[in-house]
Amino acid sequence: MLDFGHGFMDNRFGRSNALRKWIKMARNAVGGLSFIRRMVRHELEKLAAEPWSGALIADFIEGRSGEAYGITSDEKETMVAKFRQCNAGIPSGTSPLVHVALAREIMDVPPDVAGSVAECGVWKGASAASLSLVCERVGRKLWVCDSFRGLPDDGLRRHEGLHTGVYGYYKEGMFAGALEEVRANIARYGCIEVCEFVEGFFADSLRTLREPIVFAFLDVDLVSSTQDCLRYLWPLLVENAAIYTDDAGDLDVVKVFFDDTWWRETLGVSAPGYVGSGCGLPLNPKCSPIGYTRKRTRFDKARWQRAPFLYYPEESPKTGP
Repeated sequence: MLDFGHGFMDNRFGRSNALRKWIKMARNAVGGLSFIRRMVRHELEKLAAEPWSGALIADFIEGRSGEAYGITSDEKETMVAKFRQCNAGIPSGTSPLVHVALAREIMDVPPDVAGSVAECGVWKGASAASLSLVCERVGRKLWVCDSFRGLPDDGLRRHEGLHTGVYGYYKEGMFAGALEEVRANIARYGCIEVCEFVEGFFADSLRTLREPIVFAFLDVDLVSSTQDCLRYLWPLLVENAAIYTDDAGDLDVVKVFFDDTWWRETLGVSAPGYVGSGCGLPLNPKCSPIGYTRKRTRFDKARWQRAPFLYYPEESPKTGP
């Protein structure tokens, strides 16, 4: 697979239009075959950073995500290209591949389930721009939530990534993106028409939200900010809705999702857990920044599969009269 970032993506045994044009250009160039070989090597070197991206992108494009909305493979391929444009034009802490993972989740929400999408912690607006394009296509509002003046004070608390071996600190005001700057970025690269902006620190600003939410993405870095988001967003989540975060590698943040005492005292429910704890979802063989939890208040057999190596009492042969 070649790097999707330049349009060279494998469409399940086919070629993208960008790749066809590129090969035609190369063949017409002087020393065309040699040129192709050099470019392929160049693309493969870049691919080393995200070696699974081609397969994951192809699966998104040719898979069933968005089928219920009538979204075609061509539309999804165009959307991926626009995600890359968002990241090329706006400083971003998440890759286009992450944006694809988030888009897939939103597109998998049934159209008859009412609700909006929320993003908390938007920095300069790159991922919000990408999500706004998805929301435009599926007909949902995007709540863009941020202080728009950077992180709150974290008390010089050390953050450690056990899997990556990275540590560091957050400083008050880091990752600031002014409201007008974020608006301008989304207007240029995304769809500003579907966006509603919620300004302020989450402990105060998220109190104003009242609508059902079908998906939320948190990139808020701090334990306190994560708790504030969960406190106000969780009651608004519809059944089976997911909350993704960009802090899967920070175990202090991840612990919040397993803290049964906090969940019971704050929300009156058991802790939901977190998929991707410590090293993220399998977007990359080394690690990825994202993981998720899902709101499930009841067990629905229709949403689960059975395994041939497990025991199911109702399948046991009946004994006796």
